[in-house]
Amino acid sequence: MSRDLTPLAYTRSADAEGEQVGNKIHQEDDDERRPLLQNSTSATSIRQSSNNRAKKLEATIGLGIVAFGALFFSFSSVLIKFCGATFPPFEILLARAIVQTVVGLASCFCFGIDPLVSRPLRPWLVLRGVVGCLAVAASNYAIAHLHFSDVSVLIYLNGAFTTLMAALVLGEPFRRFEGICVSFCLIGAILVSKPDFLFGTILHDHGGDNDNGGDGNSAKGLAILLAITSAFMSSITFCIIRKIGKAVHFLIYTVYYGAVTVVICIPALLTFQPFVWPQTTIEYTMLFTSGICAFIGQCFLSKGLQMTPAGPASLMSMNSLVLSFLYGVFLFGEYPDVLGVLGAIIIAVTTAALALRKK
Repeated sequence: MSRDLTPLAYTRSADAEGEQVGNKIHQEDDDERRPLLQNSTSATSIRQSSNNRAKKLEATIGLGIVAFGALFFSFSSVLIKFCGATFPPFEILLARAIVQTVVGLASCFCFGIDPLVSRPLRPWLVLRGVVGCLAVAASNYAIAHLHFSDVSVLIYLNGAFTTLMAALVLGEPFRRFEGICVSFCLIGAILVSKPDFLFGTILHDHGGDNDNGGDGNSAKGLAILLAITSAFMSSITFCIIRKIGKAVHFLIYTVYYGAVTVVICIPALLTFQPFVWPQTTIEYTMLFTSGICAFIGQCFLSKGLQMTPAGPASLMSMNSLVLSFLYGVFLFGEYPDVLGVLGAIIIAVTTAALALRKK
């Protein structure tokens, strides 16, 4: 019987040895594969690190571009303030729009960009042009009748309005923190505007240069309302740009905005406001330069927003607040009071908090 079992034992031993050899072979195969996987993972991490550095560099450049855009917008606003003493708001807006449209179309032709874009995007661009035109027209009136710094602060409320609109229209989150920030922004707007039903007539002397008795107070109240309306409409344009995303070249926004504004301003100017011809070369130059500055600012802002997150980009636009106070003091002799400065600080801080929260 033992002779019969011996071959079976040898067979089992051979099988065991074969299994061990097979395990060793598999282990060696695994050992050979493992460094390859590690090298692949290392290469992937290197690529990701390189991509992250490239994105950070792009975002940094984008922030600088946004800052330059805010600078040119502030130049345009200063020219509008000077022009507002002579020309009606729609005429200033028309001059700017003509310059922006012509320069925008010429730029598209030079860079080989089709300004017509695809058919589904055209209604959004037209809507953005209409709302943007009304927003700028409202801000032009406010700039002509209020202190320059006050208008800039009230228009800066568009950050808070954008948060509300994005939550209602785009479904972006709106939590308790956002609600608190928006509430503080409204408090800051009250301190800057100082409405009569809260502050009475004591602070009426802080109104714009055109304040003169009851007519001046009514003009100031309308200017404050239009400044806040301009901020709200600007928030709508921001939401439209978020909706479109990067599907449109930044020059296209300028072309559509200018063309739509020209179509709106011509009948509005002929119907509601008298047309005033420029009398001097300086007046022509101010109108033309205002359009150039607005075009450059729009291009820088649109391009910068495509390169950097919206939160940090909003922070960079704070430069316009600082510049507005400096322009008001040194160019127009407008010195803000304590309440105005306090309101500006509240709006700037809460808007910055909103921007960082969205980052």
